[in-house]
Amino acid sequence: MNITKKKDIFSKIAFSNNSGLFSKIKSSFGDRVIDILIHLPKDILKKNLLEEINISNIDQLITIDLKVEKHIKNFNRRLPYKIVCKNKLDQQINLLFFNIYQSFITKKFENNKIFRVTGKLSFFSNFYQIAHPISAYGQNSFSDFEEIEPIYNLDRTGINKKTFRKLIIKNLDFFKKQDFPDEWILKEFFDKKWSTFKESILKLHLPNKKHNSNILEVTRKRLAFDEILSSFLIFKNIKSQTSKKNFFTVNDNLLSKKIINELDFNLTKDQKICLKEILNDLKGYKKMYRLLQGDVGSGKTIVALLSIADVINSGYQSVIMAPTELLANQHYEYFNKYLSSHNIRIAILTGNTKDKEDIYKKVENAEINLLIGTHSVYNKSLKFKNLGLIVIDEQHKFGVKQRVNLLEKSLDSHTLVMSATPIPRSLSFVMYGEVSISNIKTKPEGRKKVVTSIISNSRFSELLAGIKRKLSKNEQVFWILPYIGDEVEQNTYETVLSRFNFLNKKFKNITTLVHSKMSKEEIEKNMNDFKRKKKMIMVATTVIEVGINIPGASLMIIESADRFGLAQLHQLRGRISRNKLTSHCVLIHNFNLSKTSRNRLLILKNSDDGFEIAEKDLLLRGTGDILGTNQTGLPNWKFFEPLHDYELIELVKKNCEILLKDFSSNKKKINFLINVFFKDKNLKNYLSA
Repeated sequence: MNITKKKDIFSKIAFSNNSGLFSKIKSSFGDRVIDILIHLPKDILKKNLLEEINISNIDQLITIDLKVEKHIKNFNRRLPYKIVCKNKLDQQINLLFFNIYQSFITKKFENNKIFRVTGKLSFFSNFYQIAHPISAYGQNSFSDFEEIEPIYNLDRTGINKKTFRKLIIKNLDFFKKQDFPDEWILKEFFDKKWSTFKESILKLHLPNKKHNSNILEVTRKRLAFDEILSSFLIFKNIKSQTSKKNFFTVNDNLLSKKIINELDFNLTKDQKICLKEILNDLKGYKKMYRLLQGDVGSGKTIVALLSIADVINSGYQSVIMAPTELLANQHYEYFNKYLSSHNIRIAILTGNTKDKEDIYKKVENAEINLLIGTHSVYNKSLKFKNLGLIVIDEQHKFGVKQRVNLLEKSLDSHTLVMSATPIPRSLSFVMYGEVSISNIKTKPEGRKKVVTSIISNSRFSELLAGIKRKLSKNEQVFWILPYIGDEVEQNTYETVLSRFNFLNKKFKNITTLVHSKMSKEEIEKNMNDFKRKKKMIMVATTVIEVGINIPGASLMIIESADRFGLAQLHQLRGRISRNKLTSHCVLIHNFNLSKTSRNRLLILKNSDDGFEIAEKDLLLRGTGDILGTNQTGLPNWKFFEPLHDYELIELVKKNCEILLKDFSSNKKKINFLINVFFKDKNLKNYLSA
């Protein structure tokens, strides 16, 4: 893992013939030097290296050099394997090991060899002892020992902690030699406790004996300022595009009015207000950049459809980017239902579309008025003739780079981003940039509140009886699990595959399944079988989380509910109660549910307001992952913690504005900072536009 000479910290990490490690590092962090160095240690371990021990050290973590005197094997499995050791002052300390392979321990701890052992000291039967040391370095490896060691969260990465630490140290050797731009945090915003960016990174990974939790927090806060600033620099510039002249003016809303009169339902008060706000933007002097934020089932899609109808009726094209193929297909069906009779030509473009070249040609010639697709719609080969409106659905599912790539299809077009994952207004700028916001809070008429229950898996038989009652009334059931089946150890958790097999036998082949590793054809067939009620139970992962509309479904079961984020649970719950049926959501948890997890589930049980749920979850959790787990798709902040860093937001906004006022002088700083937190070295941004 030698680091070869590189141009800068954005160069790729050099690995020595370890493709497996490279793959894990790249997928978890990135492949650049800086990507692993902006991984915040979760704690600092002080190992307390001592030469002599005494009673005051009992129950403390210590490190001491010990010489192995003898091994005492015990043939009673309930008793530990014992290694008698002494330090250089002839104090005896026994090392204890329970339920281990004795041959491994015998070979590792050879008699008369010296080891540097770290562990919790205890005292029993007149002897000091350490049970299961957390580390033991042989004398030849003492140089690898760190008395003050950062601890990293590497859960679910498959990366060995010692290997990762060695990689960090190797990269720090290179990092220390690099030059950096002048400080980008202005003096009036710079906390006197903060260090430079370079010193802060070094403090994270090379703590000294004076290091404590307060120093770690001060360092985190300084880097949180940098992280928010990098986002602001991009979003602020996107907002500056809205100051451009409106080249795609929509002067009337005749078509949207006509469609509204054809609807078999009435728009809600909030829908009408939001539609008016959007249409006012489209008629205005400046181009639109607006966020349409609405709770699950609030009816954002029809508002977007009506806006698109007027844009197309004015002679311009529109594009919708959806996060999944399932949602893109559903949008295609929905928009065709209302727009095809008005001579609006619609096409769908996903990774599995076969006639892409034909679609590219028709889009370029404006033979297609509305294109709906996944990330494929920002393909370089796709060119629009007169793109007037870009709609990004569930926009938090896409990275900044993806959104920027799509926006570059037409720098003059209007942009509408939609999200059913509400966030507190105080954080909206951090998440979306400084955009205009329209909120839909009222639900369509006739929608009943979902009855939410929390149960342990001990009540499984009652749950099955409830399913039978739903089926007897010809109502359908969703059963959601976090894992497909091959990414967790057997017998650890129920998975989509194991639960499908169980339910398919139990309910005589009326069960289907959907998960992300299935082919497009399989997913489409199974979804259609469920929509047409050929199948009555669907077992799935969160692939059905967004936008799936099954009016006959009235029961949502979420197994291992404590392993999902609140926003995601709220989204899943929104897949039911799509008609006037009384609907139920059942959250299943294991027996060892923590108090915090129980409180989070109770928030969901007691509220159906996504905005309220988001606020309460933020206050309860206070983490960088704002609405729960990584599964929410929201930014997984490395340093920024919303609950603790509110006061930074206004300061960062002012700092950002000052930097951009003199962009030519600050260009090097700005580009450097953006590159630190946005992995692609060639990240396109509008700062050069």
